[in-house]
Amino acid sequence: MKRQTAMALAAVFTMSVAGIALAAPANPFVDVPAKHWAYDSIDKLAQAGVISGYGDGTFQGDKTLTRYEVATIVAKAMANSDKADAASKKEIEALKAEFGEELDKLGVRVDNLEKNASKVKFTGEVRERYKAESEWGTSANSKLVQAYITGKASGLDYSLGRQPIWLGQGLLADIEGNCDGLLVSGGKDIKVAVGAFKTTGTNYYYIDDISGNFQTANIDAKVNDNLHVSLSYLKMDDDFYGISAYKSTSVGLNYTGIKNFTVSGEYGQNDSDGAKGWNGVTGTGDKPKAWMAKIQYAGAKKDKVGSFGAWVGYRNADSGFDLFEFTTLDSARRTNTDSGYYEYMFGELDNVKGAEFGIEYTVFRNGIFTLQYNDLELKDDYGWSGIEKDKKNFFAQLEYSF
Repeated sequence: MKRQTAMALAAVFTMSVAGIALAAPANPFVDVPAKHWAYDSIDKLAQAGVISGYGDGTFQGDKTLTRYEVATIVAKAMANSDKADAASKKEIEALKAEFGEELDKLGVRVDNLEKNASKVKFTGEVRERYKAESEWGTSANSKLVQAYITGKASGLDYSLGRQPIWLGQGLLADIEGNCDGLLVSGGKDIKVAVGAFKTTGTNYYYIDDISGNFQTANIDAKVNDNLHVSLSYLKMDDDFYGISAYKSTSVGLNYTGIKNFTVSGEYGQNDSDGAKGWNGVTGTGDKPKAWMAKIQYAGAKKDKVGSFGAWVGYRNADSGFDLFEFTTLDSARRTNTDSGYYEYMFGELDNVKGAEFGIEYTVFRNGIFTLQYNDLELKDDYGWSGIEKDKKNFFAQLEYSF
């Protein structure tokens, strides 16, 4: 490959992959005049570390490059591929295939290139939330809800620590944090994730802070570019008063074929003894079931100030479906009753139905402000007197990620 072709490729990849434009010292190579047509590109390539010239300080631009020398340039572009856009990544893949033999000789393991982006990262989130429930008060709190590390091992992604749990389209779990554990995932068109974590439920009857151990699995399958289907599973160990409160499954879909819009839906049921028993307390003894539908416009991106999103959705859940409160509906258990026995009777996605409305906006880099209003009510009061059926509420939240 001639110098001109190799340098053109290197320039494209360095500008789009490395993403830098640094001030250069005068004459990075003694044989490249400052007025040369390629001076700026050569200077930027040198500053990026893609080219280093020869030991005598010369560039030798008229020399024909060997395949080995071009492979060195490609290897450096590959090492920065995590910063590349989709088009550049495609070109890097093509060059990787062309110079695979030379790259192997350089010690670049092409099949395991992902390790170049596998450095362990520490990720977290601080959340400041103001919440108001109809009829019984307001609250505000600030706490660390996420603090975890992510990385790769044996070709699989992992996350370890206090982290968010999202299953399927969010029916079984869409909580933002306070779950301590390990999640492992892998796959491309069919992504599989499994994990185990521990978390704390709140306001169950008169008891606060009930801990539980959970196992989870999630499959996301790509049907085509616009349609994904999901299958999710959530199980709780039998340490909740000697029984399990979760043995839940769900199936859902996510469609993005309408410009700027995402449509999602999901159906699930909880087959645990605890859930069926709780439903029995409220009069049925059946497996609690739930479903949801949602349409969202755009979305706030934490790295793009000014980006925003808005959505509207509807949820419907039987009593006992979500005893540990794994959703962001934030309807809370209180029911504004004079009878203390029933004060904490129903949880988040538990014996409720109604619409939700929300907007989100990136106010500064890594800072997303969210407003959500939930127009909910109890599905059934089971004939008990004194239970407030209105569960309307809203919350305002600022999340800062690091």
